[in-house]
Amino acid sequence: MSDTTTAPLRIWILEDHANFAKQITRLISGEDDLICEKAFSHPDDLFAELNYCTSPPDLLMLDLGLPGKDGLQVLREVKVKVPEQKVVILTSFDDRERVYRAICNGASGYLLKTADPDDILSGIRDVMQGSAALSSPIANMILEGFAKHGPVDETEPLTSREEEVLRLLVKGFIKKEIGDQLDISQHTVDMHLRSVYRKLHVRTQTEAVSKALRKGLV
Repeated sequence: MSDTTTAPLRIWILEDHANFAKQITRLISGEDDLICEKAFSHPDDLFAELNYCTSPPDLLMLDLGLPGKDGLQVLREVKVKVPEQKVVILTSFDDRERVYRAICNGASGYLLKTADPDDILSGIRDVMQGSAALSSPIANMILEGFAKHGPVDETEPLTSREEEVLRLLVKGFIKKEIGDQLDISQHTVDMHLRSVYRKLHVRTQTEAVSKALRKGLV
């Protein structure tokens, strides 16, 4: 009789709160089909391991409140280094801007630390099976955020450079980083952003990101 046993899915965690990291490690490793292979408390340790290892994890669980580097920046860098890496955000932050930016930067799921443990495990399995994983409050917030703006109105077309600036804004880059990416001054970035805001009929960066996503501009 052939052995049909499947190796457990390998999970890595980047979480700087030691007690919560231990809880999640025990939760995951208590499942027959999952194993928490490594847990890191600092982004530098994660990237040192990614640079060294020949086999990245099946899934990375990533907090957003991290020492030394913002979690969204860590997400971007991970996706550049390992484009196919599946990443699930597991955090206490539930604001719309972080959720949108995490998804735009390649996160396969966004779970809250207050979620039921079974929901966290289900989210991991959903992502590994090709689905998205969202805590119920996050899914509801996204739907309500879209609905409250009403029908999508017509807007003046953006120039190619304005689209580039907006795309980087959605990805979470600050003005200086946008300027560096496009080789333009921060003053020029401000000029393009003012034009983008005017054309999209918005007044803030968060509103611009939200509308860009709703209208499929990026």
